[in-house]
Amino acid sequence: MSWSDIVGNVGNNQYKERIQLLNGRGVTTTEIEHAVDGAIANLKKGAKSFVIFGEPQSGKTEMMIALNARLLDEGYDVVINLLTDSVDLLQQSLSRFGGANLSPSPKEFKELPTDAKKLVGKQWIIFSKKNSKDLEKLNESLRFMKKLVVIDDEADYASPNGKVNQADRTRINRQIYDLLGTRGHYIGVTATPARLDLNNTFDNATEDWINFKPHASYVGQEFFFPHQGELQYKLFPFAADEGDERREIQRAVFHFLCGVAEQHQRGVLENFSMLVHTSGKIDEHNEDVRALQHTIEVLSDPRHASFARYCRKLEKLAPRYSESDPHSIIEFVLRNINKHRIFLVNSKGKKANVTDLLKPTSLFSFGVGGNIISRGVTFENLLSMYFTRSVKGKFTQDTYIQRARMFGARNKYKEFFQLWIPEDLIGAWNKCFLFHKLAVEAIRSGKGAPVWLSDHKTTPTSPASIDRSSVDFEGGEMSFGIFDFDEAKFDRIMAAKHESDVDHLQSLRKALSADLFPDYILDFITADVRNSVGQVCFHSSSEFGQRAKTYTPDELANIRRKKGIFSNNEFRRGARPDARHHLKIFFNSQNKARLYYKMNGDAVRFIQNRK
Repeated sequence: MSWSDIVGNVGNNQYKERIQLLNGRGVTTTEIEHAVDGAIANLKKGAKSFVIFGEPQSGKTEMMIALNARLLDEGYDVVINLLTDSVDLLQQSLSRFGGANLSPSPKEFKELPTDAKKLVGKQWIIFSKKNSKDLEKLNESLRFMKKLVVIDDEADYASPNGKVNQADRTRINRQIYDLLGTRGHYIGVTATPARLDLNNTFDNATEDWINFKPHASYVGQEFFFPHQGELQYKLFPFAADEGDERREIQRAVFHFLCGVAEQHQRGVLENFSMLVHTSGKIDEHNEDVRALQHTIEVLSDPRHASFARYCRKLEKLAPRYSESDPHSIIEFVLRNINKHRIFLVNSKGKKANVTDLLKPTSLFSFGVGGNIISRGVTFENLLSMYFTRSVKGKFTQDTYIQRARMFGARNKYKEFFQLWIPEDLIGAWNKCFLFHKLAVEAIRSGKGAPVWLSDHKTTPTSPASIDRSSVDFEGGEMSFGIFDFDEAKFDRIMAAKHESDVDHLQSLRKALSADLFPDYILDFITADVRNSVGQVCFHSSSEFGQRAKTYTPDELANIRRKKGIFSNNEFRRGARPDARHHLKIFFNSQNKARLYYKMNGDAVRFIQNRK
């Protein structure tokens, strides 16, 4: 072998070596390998565009590092990693990828040779923000490259086409579209894939989507928004109109300081952070910073006129953090109060290095800011979150799911986590997650295209991004698989008396397989009604098309039509017309049938992409 053959030739084992390295560190890589193997299988069968989806802050970056390594091993010339338009996120990602010691080392697109022809014949890992100017330059630099893959982190942000119903493309969507051309493959990575599905972003196919499950230390929706049982963390709900923001933030700071002291008493000798996310407005960020600064200044200055009063507040709180020795909590806080930093994130003016907040370098670290706090970056050792950012209109589920920064690797201190939030906001937040989970479970179960839920308060994504040429709005109606109909059997099941709605649901479930009455629907209704009676109406069966003569042969055979079957008049025909959940079997003249489900009262709509 000549010296020329050695230059840059690290073989094709980078992925294997990365997995071995993680295993050596005690990291379980089963889910990383599942996602990477699935992505490569999709590419080998010719898939041009698909999505890898997982929970917020569930370890997707480590999976992306492994995927980059595998793509290099597979011989792709260029792997382009697109990030949201944030310098902070770009630097965090470049730092993490750089530490992985891949060859070639990752480059920001600005580091590429000015002569585009000099890129040919080498492999490249490139990072670029989803910024129209940056993408325009990147397109120009890569014009001679033949085989590339775009990995789009936070793929539902900026990449979908907001002009999908106007026969046009938004600038960033067009630039990514042009970058892909006929040579490229697109892999979107996100925790909130609704927009990518309903937008038909780059014609991604939901049947090729890959579910990336979180790591063992992950704490997420099931913990923070449980359907049953008591909360296992420290929730501090408050009425939004009670008092002023400054006083509430001050209360949250006192609790955070005591909480850090408690962790050190438990032997968790680490630095911790608190996030304050109240607004998207820069002026309000500055107000929040002043509230934090004032509280810390008073506690760090015994000569201050309010010092004694603040200490009395700590004295009242300390027993909640140590019943046996509350004095030690206060002593820890006051001895260490100067070990603090306050970071203004994603805002104009002077900002500290945000990486010192993401992995806190001060004992008491505080972050204040807007959109970057609520998307993309991962906060290690986050112990407290003060969250009041609401909306005037509908809650978009993808936005509010991304704002759940309390999710993540919190297992070692999860029951001590502090969440400060207005009472009405946590209710809406909970509903966003409930609706999102219902759709995602449908994808995970492999039952075809997901069905997304909306009502008068929430919507799965921005309406402007929904492709109305292929998306059906079913008015609250959902149907499942076709089965052979036994009228006597199913009328007996539907009319039976049970001690609770849940028992009746289970009886129906025994008669129908998961294809015909999916588990995710059963779980959704069960969680909503719990052990109540009268919240589910089990209707008698009806023949579809018996009265109407306008149905097409295809509609009659499939027992389905775009305008829906389950009219509001059906509610009144049931034994419990005011029930929240309605289940009814429709059958045709060939004795085939479908189970239909519809919600009453909340005007819930089921949205599905039929493309």
